Amino acid sequence: MNKGDIVTIVLMNGAEIIGEWVEDNGVEYVLNRPRMLQANQQGVGLVNGVCMSGEEPKGSLSFNKTGILFVIKTVDELVKGYKQQVSGLVLPTDGLKV
Repeated sequence: MNKGDIVTIVLMNGAEIIGEWVEDNGVEYVLNRPRMLQANQQGVGLVNGVCMSGEEPKGSLSFNKTGILFVIKTVDELVKGYKQQVSGLVLPTDGLKV
């Protein structure tokens, strides 16, 4: 993974966390502004944080490797949703039209 990539971490309990890759320090994976993926009636959505009852991380958060199954690059559709949520900007769905 390269710094700035949007990745998905799958935890041992099956939870999925999406965030901007910061680093692998040997013991932990570090993501900037991570969000938990949650299924809902419309499909999937992003929770403003990594758990239902915790505060929203405004910066980086570390995830110990012992609790992680794997890390993979996030699909483009969810990357767009993640970037929109953390930036507050609405991104075009089919390119910029002038």
